[in-house]
Amino acid sequence: MMKKNLDILLLLIFSFGGPAFAQKESLDTFIQRCADSVYEKEKLPGIFVGILNNGKRDFFNAGFADPEKQMPFDSATLFEIGSITKTFTAYVLTAVLMENKIAETDPILTYLPDSVQQNKQLAHISFLNLMNHTSGLPRLPDNMQVGDSRQPYQLYSSKELFSYLKNCIPEPGGKSNYSNLGAGIAGVLAERISGKTYAALLDKYIFLPFKILAPTNSIEETENKSQGYFAKDDKAAYWNMNILAPAGGLKCSADEMLSYLQQMCLPQLPDTKIIVDKLTTQTIAMNPRIAIGRGWHIYKDKDLPLFYWHNGGTYGFSTFCAFTKDKSKAVIIVINQFNKNAQADALGVKLIKRLSDEK
Repeated sequence: MMKKNLDILLLLIFSFGGPAFAQKESLDTFIQRCADSVYEKEKLPGIFVGILNNGKRDFFNAGFADPEKQMPFDSATLFEIGSITKTFTAYVLTAVLMENKIAETDPILTYLPDSVQQNKQLAHISFLNLMNHTSGLPRLPDNMQVGDSRQPYQLYSSKELFSYLKNCIPEPGGKSNYSNLGAGIAGVLAERISGKTYAALLDKYIFLPFKILAPTNSIEETENKSQGYFAKDDKAAYWNMNILAPAGGLKCSADEMLSYLQQMCLPQLPDTKIIVDKLTTQTIAMNPRIAIGRGWHIYKDKDLPLFYWHNGGTYGFSTFCAFTKDKSKAVIIVINQFNKNAQADALGVKLIKRLSDEK
């Protein structure tokens, strides 16, 4: 997925400091004012905010989901969530490993095709390494052939993936190196171990037990969908990510995302709680304030509860989500334009901090 450099994002997050807000302003007024400000300053096609606050959902719109049709966002409007998909993949892989009694520290090589198993350069990579970006794998494989520059992933199938892995030489493990390739492999391994497709695994472990209306795979047949933009007046098609879909291929609505985040906040099933606790446990520290769990990033501030976040970007959308555990507080931000992650991240952090300050 397209994702802003983490160092830039950390500087952005740090700039907000502690929760100093104008207490006379209501939460709803604050959120709408912040969304309107970003929309107007950046001249965006549209921006949509979904808030979960103590179980209550509210939505805030500025601009349009589809400017040509003058169609505003609503809670059911579909959009690309980009790399937020990686948190779904981490959940699914963890569930598959638990069900099959496989340790997350086990090497992945055993579960790859025989031809790939000959590459002992991959021997040090574990399932955990894929989920916390410490595998040493690059951001993207170097054998991607882009037929359509606006569809960088659609020609990349399992054939190309396994061909690449046969001769791949990862960097030494241990350091965090954000990898779309690694997240894609995590989903592929979940499929190979379970014998189910990625879509079926999402249904089994997330959409059905969480009572979420599963995102459609036929975005072309959906009328209530946002139009993404690469730049002003330059429309972008939804991505077909093929074999690397587990790295960023999901399309969701804000209501679906809040249902998902609500389960991250307050899991309703015993197995869900076990998995969420694992995903949100720190595995590696980036610096005193930012750590990485499994799939999720962790933000730590002495004046605030921990919150967990991820962002995402495609050629048409910039997204951000965050939640706090053990409290029903979460936020999803959608901007239907490419390369607006800094703005989505800044707004999302500002709102989750304000939510944390609310009783």
